[in-house]
Amino acid sequence: MLFIPDPSDKSKQWNLAVESVRRGFCTPKVVGTSSDATENTDTNGGDDSVEDYDRALQSAYKEAVNSRVGVHSAKPLVRKVLNAGDEFQAMTLVEKVKRICTNGSVTCVIEYIFDGSRYRCMVTDPELESAGLLYGSFTLILAGVSCPRVGNSRVTPPTPSEPFADAARDFVELRLLQRELKITLHGTDKSGVCLVGTVNHPRGNIAAEVLKNGLGRISDWSIRMLNPGDVPPLRIVENTAKVRRLQCFVCFLGVSNDNIRLPHISCI
Repeated sequence: MLFIPDPSDKSKQWNLAVESVRRGFCTPKVVGTSSDATENTDTNGGDDSVEDYDRALQSAYKEAVNSRVGVHSAKPLVRKVLNAGDEFQAMTLVEKVKRICTNGSVTCVIEYIFDGSRYRCMVTDPELESAGLLYGSFTLILAGVSCPRVGNSRVTPPTPSEPFADAARDFVELRLLQRELKITLHGTDKSGVCLVGTVNHPRGNIAAEVLKNGLGRISDWSIRMLNPGDVPPLRIVENTAKVRRLQCFVCFLGVSNDNIRLPHISCI
């Protein structure tokens, strides 16, 4: 069982499971086994016996039902996740965003980082609810940039990560993971399942930052999807990283990657 500090009284603790049931976020596996559950049941972790824990769950469940919160509300807030390629076509999302969304950019949450230039995103833009694309989930390829691929230890034989792949992923995770950001979609890849787009970070262009720190290279096929005016800045920062021989461009030194001390990485 997990316990967290009570925000109103730091000397006490909440049982995370009990408090989740009380707020209607979940229900006990077995409902109604403790008829003697009371509202005054101690749930601060003083007694973790099975009987007391079950009474606390049943008491929290009754409170949630009576208060009609969470899953017990008249209209519970339930989201249906739609996967690109299965429930909707990726190109349909591109077209709808350009036609419906303000400034042609869609609000999404970056849910997972595969590597420095590939992310799993979920649409949270209310403007797309009428189009039936709210909570659409898709893989985004960062336009104009290609980062080293992260290895997979779960396959046989395991595939190792390319040089600086982990550094690129960590760099992006710190800036994008679980953040709600605007994304401009430009099109799809050859498979038609993955979308290609630009992440509009409020403090800068993440693609430019990846290139500036030598954690990726220009991707010729995806950079053609960008507006012509957006290409020169990416070329400039990549050339600067090459001159400084940063990370992915350290091969110009002709030394082993294992003996390289990584330079300081600036933040956006």
